[in-house]
Amino acid sequence: MCGIFGRVSHSRALSPKDIEGCRAATAAIAHRGPDAAGEWHDSHAFMGHRRLTIIDLSAAANQPFHDESGRYVLSYNGEIYNYLELRRELEQAGVRFRTESDTEVLLAAWIQWGEAALTRFDGMFAIAIHDRKTKQHILIRDALGQKPLYYHAGQDGVVYASELRSLLALPGFTWRLDKSAFARYLMNSYYGWDETPVQGIKKLLPGCLLRIEAGQATRERYWESLPGDGVMDIAEGEAVAEFERLFDTSCEIAMRSDVPYGVFLSGGIDSSLVLNACHKSNQAVRSFSVAMGEADFDESDKARLMVGALGASEHNIFTMDQAAVTQAVDDVFANSDEPHGDPGFVNTLFLARACKPHVTVALAGDGGDEMFAGYAPFQGLAPVPWLRAMPSPLMHLFKHMTAAMPQPDSYMSLAFKMKCYLQGFPAKDSLRYSLWLASLELSQLARICPGLPREFFSPHGEPDSILAPVAEMMRPVEGRSQQQMLLYYYQKLFLPEFVCMHTDRAAMQAAMEVRSPFLSVPLIEFANRLPDRMKARGKGLKWLPKRVAAKNNFPEAIYRQKKRGFTFPVARWLKGPLKDRMDDLLAPETLPEQLVDPARIIESRDNHLGGRQNNYRLLYSLMAFQAWRRRYPEVEIS
Repeated sequence: MCGIFGRVSHSRALSPKDIEGCRAATAAIAHRGPDAAGEWHDSHAFMGHRRLTIIDLSAAANQPFHDESGRYVLSYNGEIYNYLELRRELEQAGVRFRTESDTEVLLAAWIQWGEAALTRFDGMFAIAIHDRKTKQHILIRDALGQKPLYYHAGQDGVVYASELRSLLALPGFTWRLDKSAFARYLMNSYYGWDETPVQGIKKLLPGCLLRIEAGQATRERYWESLPGDGVMDIAEGEAVAEFERLFDTSCEIAMRSDVPYGVFLSGGIDSSLVLNACHKSNQAVRSFSVAMGEADFDESDKARLMVGALGASEHNIFTMDQAAVTQAVDDVFANSDEPHGDPGFVNTLFLARACKPHVTVALAGDGGDEMFAGYAPFQGLAPVPWLRAMPSPLMHLFKHMTAAMPQPDSYMSLAFKMKCYLQGFPAKDSLRYSLWLASLELSQLARICPGLPREFFSPHGEPDSILAPVAEMMRPVEGRSQQQMLLYYYQKLFLPEFVCMHTDRAAMQAAMEVRSPFLSVPLIEFANRLPDRMKARGKGLKWLPKRVAAKNNFPEAIYRQKKRGFTFPVARWLKGPLKDRMDDLLAPETLPEQLVDPARIIESRDNHLGGRQNNYRLLYSLMAFQAWRRRYPEVEIS
């Protein structure tokens, strides 16, 4: 787990001033790697690195890392969990190693197998490799986007980094806000696809590489897995056994570390499966949980129950009270390099900081819902044909009645779920899921963002509309089952830029590494080839993980519980402990009129405070954005 920065100049040589700017940009991500700093540069390329030591703690494994010939230079962030198996294979081919690091294995695999090595890596990574002979520079992001990688490709060259803040710190660049991406951010509560808040800065998509050579930067896909590809004819018992084999292996290799490690245990089924698998290999494995004072948001009793059932040796529970939450909110807003409207970011940061004195590596349950259909929208697939055929006047009446329902502050209330669900109609199947997960209807968003043309907010996915990236993304799975399309949406969009993004940033702010065994490539490919019935059946979600839990004698309360998000009662607390922060960040005079109508925002705020609407997603997302603007005023709004 580290941070990388790099710059490649197409024509002119890098000046001493350019090099100093590159060093400052690398220093901007020192929190990602407090243990060591390194750099390499020649006349046209710079590679900077900040290291958090996990495997091979010696200085010999520091980066940028060079092969023995000196031809290749590697700078990367992440871990290759199966590096020991790859190392043995490379040694049999005659490769000799001078360190015990996965870094050296990664570079040796690249030299030995070329781009074919990428599909053999089981891990999470953002990689930069420079070939000093050919001058080719390649950037690579892992299959599911667990590690971030930003880049700006201009006429003069390419700059890239693990975090947006490094690029914003570069002298000599003028940055402007992307208004269309901002509207999508308000809709989703995060920046998805390859979008960022800044025009011209993109995220490298998961499973892709960026080839920089001969003055060009070309994106290529090296890995893909689609739900429904090559569906297996497999018996239920065989599926349970194969899941256990793959998952146990994934957890076992993810525990490889030269520093202390443990398990983030929420009390849900996914993290419980992680703890169970880790406990098989190491009965002394430690676990860590958060206790919330609000009963409808607290899962600590389930975590204790799971620990007791396993007889695990050490379990730590950290209580997250109002003071802790408000401090964590302030820290997230003060340190975020990209606006992110997920309140779960706050919980993850709190837990990571609380765990840091005990462990440097943690295993978590991220990815289980996206692989095995664990979210509430999967329960809404069955009625789609009936609602899709409903006459427009009747649908309008249903929406009106739902809007009139009381709006409680509890987690996933019936009114909240019904409102979100009906937002998806009418829309074509491949676009509906984005509308289900939207913070508000497109017609409402159009009124809030008057600076964009009305047609931009069309629900039909036309080019240059708000849903155009969704329409493009969903083309490979159009015509497949509803479940397969929704799984694809979660895996390609929600997982990398909502779930993995906040896990990475929260852990890195605490100088920790969080690993997700569910996101092992062999396990992903297995899950995507399973028949639909082994994931969701009607209202029954995550069928296969629940069968595995039952087989391993988990308490029924673990695998029969309703899903709860790892978050805090933000809707409730915007009316109390967080109200002053909301009033400060959303003060009408501070709201950018080029982006939003301040009167509409204040109306949404007043309706939320008065209990007439639950607008927490819009309000909290805009608070996060406003805090980001204060931190980066150099990003212009034109």
